[in-house]
Amino acid sequence: MEAQAVWERLSKHGQSRNIQFRANVSLINTLAISKQWSKGLNLVEENLNNLKFIDDDELSQLGISATALFYNKLGQYELGLNYANKLDNLLLEGRNHCIAKHQVVEAKFYLKQLSFNSAELLDAITICKLNNEPIILSSIYTFMANLHLDMGNSQDAINLLLENLTNLENVNYVPILSHFYSLLSQAYFEIEENDKAKLYGQKAISIVDNMSHPVAEMIAYEVLYQIAVFDNNFEEALNYYIKFAEADKAYFDDLKTKYLAFQLAQHKAVEQKVQIELLNKQNKLLQASQRLAESETENNRLFMALLIMVISLLAIAAIRSNRNQKRLKHLAQIDSLTQIYNRGHFNTAAQDAMSACQVNQDNISCILFDLDKFKTINDNYGHACGDWVLKNVARTCKNIGRTNDIFARLGGEEFCIILSQCDAATAIQIAEDYRKAIENIDSSPSGYTFPITASFGVTDSEQSGYSVEALTGHADNAMYLAKSTGRNKVCNYADVQASKESCSVII
Repeated sequence: MEAQAVWERLSKHGQSRNIQFRANVSLINTLAISKQWSKGLNLVEENLNNLKFIDDDELSQLGISATALFYNKLGQYELGLNYANKLDNLLLEGRNHCIAKHQVVEAKFYLKQLSFNSAELLDAITICKLNNEPIILSSIYTFMANLHLDMGNSQDAINLLLENLTNLENVNYVPILSHFYSLLSQAYFEIEENDKAKLYGQKAISIVDNMSHPVAEMIAYEVLYQIAVFDNNFEEALNYYIKFAEADKAYFDDLKTKYLAFQLAQHKAVEQKVQIELLNKQNKLLQASQRLAESETENNRLFMALLIMVISLLAIAAIRSNRNQKRLKHLAQIDSLTQIYNRGHFNTAAQDAMSACQVNQDNISCILFDLDKFKTINDNYGHACGDWVLKNVARTCKNIGRTNDIFARLGGEEFCIILSQCDAATAIQIAEDYRKAIENIDSSPSGYTFPITASFGVTDSEQSGYSVEALTGHADNAMYLAKSTGRNKVCNYADVQASKESCSVII
């Protein structure tokens, strides 16, 4: 508070325009943290008007950076992205370069314009690592973890967060650390590891005690509430739900406050322009115009308050409905053991891909493979070991497959991949990559040492036509040829037709 008072004095009575501008930059950052949005917006507008008079490049960069940060914190991400891009286009070095990249990533994440392949995301990680900025890096990792969770890749989110957790715990920056813990809690709950989900949920809550971090609290309390319901501990579930509701309300109250502050600032700017025009044209009607403006302002405020309440209620309902829809869609489409498509969704997705390729007369291929002697693994080492093999085979193949390929577990130890715009020759090469990767899986982490191999069958639409049943059936025939001629190999459907034609040999 003392520092803020000093900056406020310098902002009004500084000896030079540069000193006043620098004081405003410090005030804008402070007001963003303390959530004094209306006051901050006034200073942002003042600094933007004075920016053209600042001849110090570093000070100009600080001014633009503070503006981008403030608009991002206010939830006005399009404006935040605009100023973050302006900052990023300057020749920046060191910490300022990392900050600019982070602000671009943050704005694009909330505008739904960020993906794992975004150049901005990769640049931000590289630059912030080079400049040793662990807190900013950790903030970027929370955006990446949320992307993983939105895509249903809970284990990938866990791996990312755990890999960077120790560094963040050493720094002990509570706002981001609490977010890490809450996201870990959510991710573990989604893969049904409730003990770990509960552990990280409680960690998140414990470190935000007497502090305001409603997003982390919302996530953690919701997970703890659901776990308590699952454990039939209804008293504890009720307590957690009350806490979740309080955090939920605090979060949406904050959103309402931000939205109202911004709308009032926008309304104020429009109103000032109108008043200036009226003053120039109708000076004699000034008093009547002022009374009318005041009345309109009050009505608009009441309308905005009502509109914000309605929007908030609709937003809450939409968010909860979206969560439920995502969860139900995941359960309906994904095999619970291997976390790839199940047979039911595979049929639908494969038929859609088939229809699209048939319309464009594009080639489409099918790879079907079956793990060799899988029953022996189950019999000798137990079904838990067999499940370990299935999960690792699925993970290994998913990591090397193409983004648009349809990869599914058809049942037992049988898997299938549909590859759009791919002929049999290319599919055979891809199948060979899968075969080698499976053969190279180290089984020792399962507690036992044994070989893991698979036999592959391949066909394409030139051989089997545009029919899911024909493609999978012919690929199945080729796979059985691979089985009968030695296993751990790739056979084309043409090999079946020719009976004695050569298969891909083991390399």
